[in-house]
Amino acid sequence: MRFARGSDLPLLVELVGRLVAASGIPLAMDPDHTRSVLRRLIISDNAAVWVTARGFLAASIEQTVISPAPVAAEHGWYAEDGKGLRLLRAFEAWAAERGAMVRLSTGIGGPDLSRLGYRSVETAWVK
Repeated sequence: MRFARGSDLPLLVELVGRLVAASGIPLAMDPDHTRSVLRRLIISDNAAVWVTARGFLAASIEQTVISPAPVAAEHGWYAEDGKGLRLLRAFEAWAAERGAMVRLSTGIGGPDLSRLGYRSVETAWVK
């Protein structure tokens, strides 16, 4: 596992497509948009993308309307190589270095992260 580089974009775009297919997200993926967003995250000082042979996690530091406190927001997390927990741990360490709370999502029927100290604070709905 390592930070992604520009040369990883073809793999990352493919993995985002697999994430969309596996999760039931009701949006059609636009590969050009996905590539552009990932490219910006890779080069940003306030973002990171980690990659494994068949997985990734993309995130950025944000603020909410509630507080100026930094939040490390996950924008995509998918692994089909058994490295999902390693990606999560790298994300957590990166967020901690920046003094940020971690915010992430899992698909319906995804892993129960309460055993790792997470708690559910809201449910996402789409229409």
